[in-house]
Amino acid sequence: MLLTLSFSLSCQSAVTAEDDSIIKNDIRKSSNETALFEAKKNIEKFRKGNAQIKILDARGNPVSQAQIKIKQISHDFKFGCYLKIDDLAAEKLPEYERHFAKLFNYGVVGTYWDFIENEQGIEDWSWFEREVALAEKLKLKIEAAPVLWGTNESGTPAWLPRTRSELLPILERRVRSSVTRNGNSVGEWEIVNEPLAPKPDFFARVIGSDYIESAFSWARQAAPAKRLLINEYGVFGAVGAHNYNRDKYFELLNELAEKKVPFDVIGIQAHANGEWYEPANVAEQLDRYATLGKPIQITEFSAQTLEFDDRRTPLAISGTYRSGIWNAEKQAEFYREFYTVAFGNPQVEAIVSWGLDDERAWLPGIGLIDERGNAKPNYKTLDQMINDEWRTNIQINLSANDIAKFRGFYGSYEVEVIAGGKRTKAKFELKKDDENEWVLHI
Repeated sequence: MLLTLSFSLSCQSAVTAEDDSIIKNDIRKSSNETALFEAKKNIEKFRKGNAQIKILDARGNPVSQAQIKIKQISHDFKFGCYLKIDDLAAEKLPEYERHFAKLFNYGVVGTYWDFIENEQGIEDWSWFEREVALAEKLKLKIEAAPVLWGTNESGTPAWLPRTRSELLPILERRVRSSVTRNGNSVGEWEIVNEPLAPKPDFFARVIGSDYIESAFSWARQAAPAKRLLINEYGVFGAVGAHNYNRDKYFELLNELAEKKVPFDVIGIQAHANGEWYEPANVAEQLDRYATLGKPIQITEFSAQTLEFDDRRTPLAISGTYRSGIWNAEKQAEFYREFYTVAFGNPQVEAIVSWGLDDERAWLPGIGLIDERGNAKPNYKTLDQMINDEWRTNIQINLSANDIAKFRGFYGSYEVEVIAGGKRTKAKFELKKDDENEWVLHI
């Protein structure tokens, strides 16, 4: 009798544990579905605005009959990518440009100190200048990054002195000379990168953590019109090795804001090193950082799909959301989810994919085009989202002196009117917090 009772209780306990697991999974599934649903609603609410078009003849009278074609030609939102051509074969440049320009209106150009000034006093900005010139050719908005990066060999030249009194004026020179380069071409500068990374921050160790305040003050004084970014990783995800900075970075930004340190934009990296971030987790963290009242940029986004050592073996999916093995199709689905949630947060102003091609990618498999130059599923997904789903392209048939009204994504538009056998085109900007009342004369 006792054995039977014991067996019965253990079965009941096991069933309860299983039920508990099912309930938790259902809750997680529901929260992620809700996050994606809310993001899509927010995209409609915050990324679009109302506009109206009045068509007038040469005498200023309303036109009674007209066909109006409304085509969005660019986004206000910054869809970006790391623009890196220093090691790109010359014959591959035209295809690289074509792929880049089709998706992106924002380019990040590298300013790695060790690369530019490997020997003290001998600077080589030639690749920076070349990449800025390419960005201008592609009509991109430009960010330069990073100015100060104290946690990596690429960020800290070996010749830097090891005392505060010697290092401080060198840092000041570096900041001031960097942010005043290229006039108005480069509108945004990432001043401090990864101050909280697990490796010791060289600048903080030698000077003290107040170097961050000094760096932004120097940058603001030297280039008051530039937008200044701070950048960090370790915010998203359920894996401890990936999210260890989510509280520390928030606290640092709060502290800098209280001290009125002049940074303009919060940069958050999103290198998913094998983890498939839960949409609810991404939404939660973005909402939290949005409370700081600054614009947010996803400064470095990637989804690694291959093992680092051999760059061939498919990587296992980590985290609490999805399981299995990464492949190109799953990577594309992850892109769709992440971009949807980020684009759906009104404080986010940019998403930057960290590398266009797999051939030269920092992490294996993170590119958008493969080693043969072909568009991968993640490229095609972004193309569909950026150039179709999130782009306004409509036609309105006007009659009886009506005013054409529509709702579209913020950005630049070309409007074509056909009336009385005549065809007229004009360009307009659909702006946030604007009346957007356009008048076109034919």
